[in-house]
Amino acid sequence: MAVNSTFHLASQQGGKQAKWFNWLMRWVLAIALAMGGWYVLSSGYMLAKAHLSIWLISDAWSLTLKDGQAHPPWSWADTHPVAKINIPRLGESSYVLADANNRNLAFGPAHLRGSGMPGEGKTIVFSGHNDSHFAYLGGLAMGDVIAVETVQGVHRYRVTSLQVVDSAEQDLKIGSEETLVLTTCYPFSTLSSGGSLRFQVIAYPMI
Repeated sequence: MAVNSTFHLASQQGGKQAKWFNWLMRWVLAIALAMGGWYVLSSGYMLAKAHLSIWLISDAWSLTLKDGQAHPPWSWADTHPVAKINIPRLGESSYVLADANNRNLAFGPAHLRGSGMPGEGKTIVFSGHNDSHFAYLGGLAMGDVIAVETVQGVHRYRVTSLQVVDSAEQDLKIGSEETLVLTTCYPFSTLSSGGSLRFQVIAYPMI
């Protein structure tokens, strides 16, 4: 009789532990599903936002090419597209926004204020993020052609240098010779941001 009582008590305790474990696993599964759903929705939202912004910038650039006027891509934007980069060999292209600040760089490469524009006979600087809009810079090679479309027409440049510089030790100087500089953070595979290394593509006008 004592043995049966002990067995019954053990069975009850085992049953309670199994119920508690099942309850816990259900909550873990529910939380995991909720987090997974949030991640998917968040990723989908960011992807949709990125595609929408590119479409709006493209539309604004089309209007600029028609009338030569600056057109913000959305009503509250304090920037506008000023050029379009095309890399024929890579099949890549990017719209360039005015004023390279953190806010504008979130939507695409941007023109460094104070630097030149194609045809002005000075250093032209376009900057972009290495994990998105300028990720393809890592695929450029010496001799590649870079076409830059502006309201004045299409300007072509040939890549003459690919270099990594430390921006903390070497300033990017704006010279009086027309030179195209595409710059982004380096290395491309890094998971962190804010370092001082920059990957720079140097290209000169094709004659």
